[in-house]
Amino acid sequence: MAETADATYMLRALNLAEKGRGKTSPNPKVGAVLVNKGEVVGEAYHRCVGKEHAERAVIKKAGLKAKGATLFVNLEPCCHIGRTGPCTETIIKAGIGKVVFSVRDPDPRVNGKGVRILKKAGVTVESGLLKKQALQLNESYFSYHKNKRPFVILKMAQTLDGRIATVTGDSKWISGPQSRKLAHRLRAEVDAVVVGMGTVRKDNPALTVRLVKGKNPYRIVLSQSLNFPRQCRLLDNNADYKTIIATNGEAIERFSRTKRGRRSLIYWSLRTDSDGLLDLHDFITKAGEFGFHSLLVEGGGSVAASFLKAGLVDKYIIVIAPLVLGSGISAVSDIRARKLADAVSFDRYFFQASGTDNVFVGYPKRTV
Repeated sequence: MAETADATYMLRALNLAEKGRGKTSPNPKVGAVLVNKGEVVGEAYHRCVGKEHAERAVIKKAGLKAKGATLFVNLEPCCHIGRTGPCTETIIKAGIGKVVFSVRDPDPRVNGKGVRILKKAGVTVESGLLKKQALQLNESYFSYHKNKRPFVILKMAQTLDGRIATVTGDSKWISGPQSRKLAHRLRAEVDAVVVGMGTVRKDNPALTVRLVKGKNPYRIVLSQSLNFPRQCRLLDNNADYKTIIATNGEAIERFSRTKRGRRSLIYWSLRTDSDGLLDLHDFITKAGEFGFHSLLVEGGGSVAASFLKAGLVDKYIIVIAPLVLGSGISAVSDIRARKLADAVSFDRYFFQASGTDNVFVGYPKRTV
């Protein structure tokens, strides 16, 4: 019975942590439940970056009832000084008797140090409860610390026969209203959205969050041509909407001269690969150095193929509409799969309904 109760408390902590989705990066999403003699005496979650951590918030709520209580939290408590003080210190001062957490914090400033500090102070520590769910909740955070680069999500909307537009380029709207909300929710959750010049010229997108509440991500245009359309919304001189132009150094020199004084524009100079194309590995490195933990690639077939060929897609989200075109623009350009063995395959995947659409969510096998 005790194990069942513990799992219930941890599930509640995970559900609380979920409330911070899209607001905590570069911090993880964390929820906490404080239980004393079978009574829940406090609940809290990390609301947004810069605000107090879940552990500190829940102890403050519980007050004197925190003494001798058990803390359930989905991530190992931190032990370093950042925007806020170390949670381990707060836990010890409050007299908490036991800490149960799901998974170790991969941040090198923590990564087991929090456990050692708590145990040294006489706090009982247990870990591993609902570990799988905890890893899923903060998948971009764990991926960033494991791979030393942002977590890349490739999102597309297509017909049943794999088309993202008709032969005339008409694509509004392949997906239904609920799926378009999903796209905006994904934007609100990531640090930046990536598109190529084809999408910019065809759709002139704003790449902002409008259909749901949430923060606007950085917008990244990945292109060598920089042949932007007139009245391009991504080039608006609005400091609240930052656009990163990722291209080669020569193109930056030419383009930046025409856009002097634009507070909203940031330039990244990228290397080119052996084919003369922008080096996506260099791009990903710069994105990580900039502080991005997650990227949403919304580009067309060419951009999708480039990221897949480079082995940089961590999560593939395909909205599949109940439509058949028979011809049109393919969702993914040539990825040089000459044999079935060359195809992109998936370690795990699932489908979920989204209004009239179906959504495929998959995690590609690592080939590079």
